[in-house]
Amino acid sequence: MSISNLYGVGAAPSQYQPVQQKRAAQDTTPTRKQDTFTRNTPTETTEEVTYQRPTKLSAEQVDTLKQQVQESMLALVEDMLGTQAQIAKLPDGSVDFDALAQQLGIGTTPEAAAEAIGENGMWGVDAVSTRLIDMAMSLTNGDPERVGEMREAIRKGFEAVGDLESLPQVCQDTYHETMKRLDYWETNGSMEGYGEAEESAE
Repeated sequence: MSISNLYGVGAAPSQYQPVQQKRAAQDTTPTRKQDTFTRNTPTETTEEVTYQRPTKLSAEQVDTLKQQVQESMLALVEDMLGTQAQIAKLPDGSVDFDALAQQLGIGTTPEAAAEAIGENGMWGVDAVSTRLIDMAMSLTNGDPERVGEMREAIRKGFEAVGDLESLPQVCQDTYHETMKRLDYWETNGSMEGYGEAEESAE
């Protein structure tokens, strides 16, 4: 017995292919697909145009944006005050309490309605006027020079709900508080510090 045959050491059996041949067989890459470009000949003369970024909005675009802002504010005021007025009328029975309470997610008793429009309620004077001012500031990007637009939209919203004197007291108080906040915003340039002066005076 020869040493070369021990442990299978010796010449490679014929059933094994050399490594290079094996790799060559595995490297069969598919042919690449390429996009081709065919230039069309223009049938018309084309004019080269360079894009220029507009430097400012036209007067018509500004008017349209202002109108959209006012309409958004008007719709918000109508919605909030209409809801507030309905809640205020619940205890006297002039509104279907159960349906409205379910729609607004408030309790189903007259006491719950009174709480909802109370001082700390989600439909009270502070809560509604805060939401109105927040929306006004959002629509105007906090620009105090546009307070007049917001004031007008809020007035129209209140008028759309009804004559101020005929609305429930909570709606009247909300109107006065909202106007007071608009005055503060216009005078001070922001709402920062609002209410702090009143609290320290008390």
